[in-house]
Amino acid sequence: MLVIVDMQNRILDANDKNHVPGADFLIPKLQQRLKKARESGEMVLFTRDIPIEHKNESEELFGLQIIDELAPLSDEYVFKKNYYALPPESLIQVRELTAERKQEKSQIEVAGVELSVCVLANTLALQGALPEGNFSIDSDLVAGNHLNEATLSLLKEFNIECK
Repeated sequence: MLVIVDMQNRILDANDKNHVPGADFLIPKLQQRLKKARESGEMVLFTRDIPIEHKNESEELFGLQIIDELAPLSDEYVFKKNYYALPPESLIQVRELTAERKQEKSQIEVAGVELSVCVLANTLALQGALPEGNFSIDSDLVAGNHLNEATLSLLKEFNIECK
Protein backbone atom coordinates (compact mmCIF):
# COMPACT_ATOMS: atom_id res chain seq x y z
CA MET A 1 0.00 0.00 0.00
CA LEU A 2 1.15 3.51 -0.78
CA VAL A 3 -0.04 6.37 1.44
CA ILE A 4 0.52 9.92 0.13
CA VAL A 5 0.11 12.54 2.84
CA ASP A 6 -1.20 16.07 2.19
CA MET A 7 0.24 16.75 -1.27
CA GLN A 8 -2.08 19.70 -1.78
CA ASN A 9 -1.74 22.90 -3.80
CA ARG A 10 -1.20 25.08 -0.73
CA ILE A 11 2.08 23.40 0.14
CA LEU A 12 3.55 24.72 -3.12
CA ASP A 13 2.39 28.30 -2.56
CA ALA A 14 5.21 30.32 -0.98
CA ASN A 15 2.64 32.84 0.26
CA ASP A 16 0.61 30.23 2.14
CA LYS A 17 1.38 29.57 5.82
CA ASN A 18 1.33 25.83 4.98
CA HIS A 19 4.03 26.13 2.32
CA VAL A 20 6.59 23.32 2.54
CA PRO A 21 9.95 24.31 1.07
CA GLY A 22 11.23 21.55 -1.19
CA ALA A 23 7.83 19.96 -1.76
CA ASP A 24 7.98 20.83 -5.46
CA PHE A 25 11.07 18.60 -5.80
CA LEU A 26 9.01 15.67 -4.49
CA ILE A 27 6.49 15.78 -7.30
CA PRO A 28 8.45 13.90 -10.01
CA LYS A 29 9.63 11.32 -7.49
CA LEU A 30 6.12 10.80 -6.16
CA GLN A 31 4.76 10.60 -9.70
CA GLN A 32 7.23 7.79 -10.41
CA ARG A 33 6.34 5.92 -7.20
CA LEU A 34 2.62 6.41 -7.85
CA LYS A 35 3.01 5.08 -11.40
CA LYS A 36 4.74 1.96 -10.03
CA ALA A 37 1.93 1.45 -7.48
CA ARG A 38 -0.75 1.82 -10.13
CA GLU A 39 0.97 -0.55 -12.55
CA SER A 40 1.29 -3.23 -9.88
CA GLY A 41 -2.28 -2.83 -8.61
CA GLU A 42 -1.12 -1.61 -5.22
CA MET A 43 -3.72 0.09 -3.04
CA VAL A 44 -3.21 3.86 -2.94
CA LEU A 45 -4.48 6.15 -0.19
CA PHE A 46 -4.25 9.94 -0.09
CA THR A 47 -4.82 12.23 2.86
CA ARG A 48 -6.21 15.74 2.48
CA ASP A 49 -5.73 18.17 5.30
CA ILE A 50 -8.88 20.27 5.63
CA PRO A 51 -8.43 22.85 8.41
CA ILE A 52 -11.33 22.76 10.83
CA GLU A 53 -12.39 26.26 9.76
CA HIS A 54 -13.03 24.93 6.23
CA LYS A 55 -14.77 21.71 7.26
CA ASN A 56 -18.08 21.28 5.42
CA GLU A 57 -17.87 24.81 4.00
CA SER A 58 -15.11 25.78 1.66
CA GLU A 59 -13.02 22.63 1.58
CA GLU A 60 -13.13 22.66 -2.22
CA LEU A 61 -10.81 25.68 -2.31
CA PHE A 62 -7.98 25.32 -4.85
CA GLY A 63 -5.30 25.31 -2.14
CA LEU A 64 -6.91 22.33 -0.42
CA GLN A 65 -6.98 20.14 -3.54
CA ILE A 66 -4.43 17.40 -4.19
CA ILE A 67 -1.99 18.66 -6.80
CA ASP A 68 -2.92 17.78 -10.38
CA GLU A 69 0.28 15.82 -11.00
CA LEU A 70 -0.78 13.30 -8.33
CA ALA A 71 -4.55 13.41 -8.87
CA PRO A 72 -6.22 10.31 -7.40
CA LEU A 73 -7.91 7.87 -9.75
CA SER A 74 -11.47 6.72 -9.18
CA ASP A 75 -10.35 3.44 -7.58
CA GLU A 76 -8.00 5.15 -5.13
CA TYR A 77 -8.96 6.41 -1.70
CA VAL A 78 -8.91 9.96 -0.38
CA PHE A 79 -9.34 10.50 3.34
CA LYS A 80 -9.96 13.96 4.75
CA LYS A 81 -8.60 14.96 8.11
CA ASN A 82 -9.08 18.11 10.14
CA TYR A 83 -5.99 17.76 12.25
CA TYR A 84 -2.58 16.11 11.89
CA ALA A 85 -3.63 12.45 11.71
CA LEU A 86 -6.54 10.55 10.24
CA PRO A 87 -9.52 10.39 12.60
CA PRO A 88 -10.47 7.05 14.22
CA GLU A 89 -13.38 6.42 11.83
CA SER A 90 -11.01 6.72 8.84
CA LEU A 91 -8.49 4.39 10.45
CA ILE A 92 -11.26 1.82 10.95
CA GLN A 93 -12.22 2.22 7.30
CA VAL A 94 -8.59 1.70 6.20
CA ARG A 95 -8.43 -1.45 8.34
CA GLU A 96 -11.63 -2.75 6.72
CA LEU A 97 -10.32 -1.99 3.22
CA THR A 98 -7.11 -3.89 3.88
CA ALA A 99 -8.98 -6.84 5.38
CA GLU A 100 -10.22 -7.57 1.87
CA ARG A 101 -6.73 -7.16 0.40
CA LYS A 102 -4.46 -8.85 2.89
CA GLN A 103 -1.29 -8.20 0.87
CA GLU A 104 -1.85 -4.47 1.44
CA LYS A 105 -1.20 -4.95 5.15
CA SER A 106 2.23 -6.45 4.64
CA GLN A 107 4.08 -3.50 3.05
CA ILE A 108 2.93 0.05 3.73
CA GLU A 109 4.95 2.96 2.40
CA VAL A 110 4.17 6.47 3.60
CA ALA A 111 5.24 9.53 1.58
CA GLY A 112 4.38 13.22 1.34
CA VAL A 113 4.65 16.32 3.50
CA GLU A 114 5.29 17.59 6.45
CA LEU A 115 7.53 14.79 7.72
CA SER A 116 7.84 15.94 11.33
CA VAL A 117 4.11 16.57 11.72
CA CYS A 118 1.57 15.00 9.34
CA VAL A 119 3.70 12.16 7.92
CA LEU A 120 4.81 11.26 11.44
CA ALA A 121 1.29 11.45 12.91
CA ASN A 122 -0.34 9.47 10.10
CA THR A 123 2.35 6.79 10.05
CA LEU A 124 1.95 6.13 13.76
CA ALA A 125 -1.86 6.25 13.55
CA LEU A 126 -1.86 3.79 10.65
CA GLN A 127 0.61 1.57 12.46
CA GLY A 128 -1.83 1.42 15.36
CA ALA A 129 -4.67 0.46 13.00
CA LEU A 130 -2.54 -2.03 11.05
CA PRO A 131 -0.04 -3.37 13.61
CA GLU A 132 0.82 -6.37 11.45
CA GLY A 133 2.12 -4.11 8.67
CA ASN A 134 5.71 -3.40 7.77
CA PHE A 135 5.95 0.36 7.43
CA SER A 136 8.58 2.24 5.49
CA ILE A 137 9.46 5.79 4.57
CA ASP A 138 11.85 6.68 1.75
CA SER A 139 13.58 9.95 2.65
CA ASP A 140 13.47 10.91 -1.05
CA LEU A 141 9.65 10.82 -0.93
CA VAL A 142 9.08 13.15 2.03
CA ALA A 143 9.66 16.83 2.68
CA GLY A 144 9.57 18.87 5.81
CA ASN A 145 11.65 21.18 7.92
CA HIS A 146 14.83 21.17 9.97
CA LEU A 147 13.51 18.24 12.05
CA ASN A 148 13.59 15.70 9.19
CA GLU A 149 16.63 13.74 10.39
CA ALA A 150 15.41 13.68 13.99
CA THR A 151 11.96 12.55 12.82
CA LEU A 152 13.41 9.70 10.75
CA SER A 153 15.47 8.62 13.78
CA LEU A 154 12.36 8.69 15.95
CA LEU A 155 10.35 6.68 13.42
CA LYS A 156 13.06 3.99 13.44
CA GLU A 157 12.36 3.58 17.17
CA PHE A 158 8.80 2.59 16.16
CA ASN A 159 10.13 -0.13 13.84
CA ILE A 160 9.52 1.97 10.73
CA GLU A 161 12.09 1.26 8.02
CA CYS A 162 13.58 4.58 6.92
CA LYS A 163 15.60 4.47 3.72
